[in-house]
Amino acid sequence: MKKILFKSAIICLVGLASCKSKQVMVLENGNEKVVFDEKAFSPYFKALGTEPFWNIEIGNNFIVYKNIEGEMEIFPYSDNSFEKNASIQKINASNQNHKIQIEITKENCSDGMSDNSFDFKTLVTISGKSLNVNEKGCGNYIIPKSLQGKWELFQFNGTEILTNKYLKTPYIEFENEEKHISGNASCNGISSEVYIDKETLRFSKTAVTKMMCVHENMETEFLKELPTITKYKIENNELQLFAGNSLKMKFRKTK
Repeated sequence: MKKILFKSAIICLVGLASCKSKQVMVLENGNEKVVFDEKAFSPYFKALGTEPFWNIEIGNNFIVYKNIEGEMEIFPYSDNSFEKNASIQKINASNQNHKIQIEITKENCSDGMSDNSFDFKTLVTISGKSLNVNEKGCGNYIIPKSLQGKWELFQFNGTEILTNKYLKTPYIEFENEEKHISGNASCNGISSEVYIDKETLRFSKTAVTKMMCVHENMETEFLKELPTITKYKIENNELQLFAGNSLKMKFRKTK
């Protein structure tokens, strides 16, 4: 399994005399004010560099950069901050003091200090009042914290699934940051690789156990629909899975 190891650090806000374990900040994003809550921050991409040590975390609305001293710079951004071509993604953002550009290139990468392998090369450039950075590193897309856990199906193609209708109700589980799931399709156990990029979600190489299913189940329908999924949303503690713009499944978090 691929794992991303990040240097542990005390988190301090640049410009503040004291450090707090969790930070809540109000930041300007264009003409709007947005709230960054470190406790709720759920990144989907992480990158790191060495010599000097640094790391970057990218979530849906914020980029967080940390240096070797644990100092943290937070950059709000929106969807129009992205530029994409076939192999390179660029993100441009700024706060009141600094500008940041991140280039993410699909190419195998090694941090040079561990056995970990990465799928993306990452270039980070920061300029402004007190911070100037131009560093190369390695990164991977990960399962964000908001997705991690066990999710049980309760709606399928617009139809509610009654409690205890089946001996086993389909569920999927994201156990950690690694890009795979385990679960059950309503009879047999399943495991699958996952591709994730912001709100994009795809399942591939799904493996299914081969138990004989003699009780009523919805395994065939569930397994037929799973490969069609292309994106997800989490709203009101519900995981919603879509094929294009068509809502296919709703799950409740059970742990």
